Amino acid sequence: MHPWADYLLLISSIAAGAVTVYQFKLDRPAQLKILNAFTGGYLLCITCLHLLPELYHVHGEEHAHDHSGIWVGSLILAGFFIQIVLDTISMGVEHGHAHDLEHRLPLGVIAGLYLHAFIEAMALGNPEGHHDHASRDLLLWSIVIHNYPVSIAFLAILFRAGLERRRALTILGGFALMGPLGMTLSANTPLASHTRELTAIVIGIFMHISTTILFESSDLHRFNRGKLVAILIGTGLGVLTVVFH
Repeated sequence: MHPWADYLLLISSIAAGAVTVYQFKLDRPAQLKILNAFTGGYLLCITCLHLLPELYHVHGEEHAHDHSGIWVGSLILAGFFIQIVLDTISMGVEHGHAHDLEHRLPLGVIAGLYLHAFIEAMALGNPEGHHDHASRDLLLWSIVIHNYPVSIAFLAILFRAGLERRRALTILGGFALMGPLGMTLSANTPLASHTRELTAIVIGIFMHISTTILFESSDLHRFNRGKLVAILIGTGLGVLTVVFH
């Protein structure tokens, strides 16, 4: 897949989120929870069944006895805690929280989401850096699917903050550009030789987001039926994606 096609895919999910808010009005909290339950199941499935096993694949016998596994695990933990920090800035919009900010510009939300989208896409910059090319495609589609409900929640927050349509869409457009910018940076700098490390960080981010979504999908330790169905559908789609990739 050509880089421009990847850029279009990343931007398309954000555009789809804007259309969903404007045309279908699907930005209510209950609707976002269902969408997020679906993406949480999908992300966790793709991560456990493909991205994580491929990340630990031994690249040649010369690396069989080194400590690269510990290093990769440390980076996964780093990604997990990076997302915790980003959550405190963005107020958890990455997993579907659409807060009422009482007519004030949500600078923390904007900064947190911009950084989140930028970091995620850095692992996509060098296609040759992935041992299995299917891993990069699955990573790309995971980001695309995940960013769809995030863009809906983000735009809903901007409207609730009292921003006019043009300004809200400009900010959302900036969010859409963060993925292509992250890809471009990692493809044209020394980061291109660290795709495995960047992927480990993104996997840690995915693990935080997906588990947070799934834990938040229960009330008093009882799953809502609609959320459970959405999780099962997302997980099922993830399994099919891995099997037929």
